Amino acid sequence: MIEPIADRNRRIAGLCGLAGALLFFVGDMLFYGHLGSGANFSAGLLNTVTHASDARLFAGGLVGPLAACLCVIGFWHVYLNTRSCHHLLARLTLVSFSILMVAGSAIHVLWTAHGLAIKYCSGQAGACAELSSSITAYWSLAYDIGSIPGYVAAVLLFALVLLGKSNYPRWTALANPAVLTLLSPVAAFVPSPVGAILVGGSTNLSIATFFLVSVVATWNGQHQAAARSQLRD
Repeated sequence: MIEPIADRNRRIAGLCGLAGALLFFVGDMLFYGHLGSGANFSAGLLNTVTHASDARLFAGGLVGPLAACLCVIGFWHVYLNTRSCHHLLARLTLVSFSILMVAGSAIHVLWTAHGLAIKYCSGQAGACAELSSSITAYWSLAYDIGSIPGYVAAVLLFALVLLGKSNYPRWTALANPAVLTLLSPVAAFVPSPVGAILVGGSTNLSIATFFLVSVVATWNGQHQAAARSQLRD
């Protein structure tokens, strides 16, 4: 009975990660979601945020902490699928992904201030414009620094999967969040109406896709890993 319960908990953890990534995406759409082409995303973002209610921007930021908590549970699912083969690297991957989510939560909440600055200072001069510029620069810096542990974790996970040191089949390395994020520039060429949605939500849609593939590919994790081990032998 122990193994079925462990498998169930592992699957639930993965589904929590998927829910968290989708909740982050919902937050993105509350910030600046609109229908349009990917090429015109920036102009659409400015128009959407400028006309958005404060409540909408508040809601977009406040979903961040809950989404991050769900994603951390999801990365525990990833840890459970990697720990049996390389415990140390699996732990390091989990810690790095967890730090990413802590940073992601803060960055998401901070975007509300960024959005409010856009809304009330767009087209303005003087102190208001300087404040908006400073908030944008600070948010960009926080985003760049916060993404570092995510890339570290993604590289470690990519190596574990590609080298067969996990419950994941090797092909799932293509669903690594960093690999999927590299495809995000393609969204700029997607026409209206979904292009703008894909550009605006590309990062969190990449994480959601990763969790979906992770759950499906490891649904019967231990049995699948044993079968792959026999094939390699």
